[in-house]
Amino acid sequence: MNAFDNAFERKWTVIFLLEFFFIMMPFPWFYDLEYTPWLFGVPRFIYCWLAYGLLVIGTIALWWRSCMKRPEYQEYED
Repeated sequence: MNAFDNAFERKWTVIFLLEFFFIMMPFPWFYDLEYTPWLFGVPRFIYCWLAYGLLVIGTIALWWRSCMKRPEYQEYED
C-alpha cells in the first residue's frame, strides 16, 4: 500500500506532512533564545511543545479510529 494510492491515504499523508512541516518552521513559540516566563515561571516554549504534542497524539488517535472503520485495515494474517 502506497501513501498516495487512494483518497483516504492521500488525506492522512497530507495531514501528517503538514504537522511535520509546521513543527520544522522556526516559530518563536517553539523555541526561545531568551527566557520568556509564562505560567508559574515555566518558559513559554515548554507549554507550546506540550500543546503541540497533545495535538499530534490526538491526530494519531483520530487516524487510528478512522483506519479501524475501513475494511482493508480489518484483515489480519494468520
